Amino acid sequence: MSIQNEQKLSPTQSFEEILECVQPMITVILKQLHIYKEFDYYRHIASIAVWRAWLKADPAKGQFSAYIYSSIKGEILNELSKEKSYKERITVVDDETLDYVRSEFKGGENQKNSIDLESILTQLKQIERKILLLYYVEGYNDQEIAKVLGLSVAASKKRRARIFQRLSNQVFEVE
Repeated sequence: MSIQNEQKLSPTQSFEEILECVQPMITVILKQLHIYKEFDYYRHIASIAVWRAWLKADPAKGQFSAYIYSSIKGEILNELSKEKSYKERITVVDDETLDYVRSEFKGGENQKNSIDLESILTQLKQIERKILLLYYVEGYNDQEIAKVLGLSVAASKKRRARIFQRLSNQVFEVE
């Protein structure tokens, strides 16, 4: 952002004026953080950060433009962190995969069991879902699963057996 724009920024200005002045700053921050997808979404997050900074600004505590910059960057980093955490916890399971896993565990196909199985699968850790998908859907053996996930073969077998036992118990509890 240019010095000229920094001098224009003041908490006494209207929010619209400030938001207009910081658009180049927002673009620079998005590029620094290598955000090229969902650009509009993160630009919106940045605008909210500007709004909050404008509301909380205290001229006695330092330069307003620096406060806006750190607010924008902080909000975007928080959002990226939340998204990463969400992606680590969630594995999307499509209907075809659910049907296959259901047939492996039960052999039955009714709507109630499908919903129950889906809710049970979402309770598994990501690594547990990966093991199930690799074994039952992709057809990997225990050695291949161990290699892909960085586990020993014994650990891979043990985990798969525990997951199968847990799922079997939960599926039969639902009935």
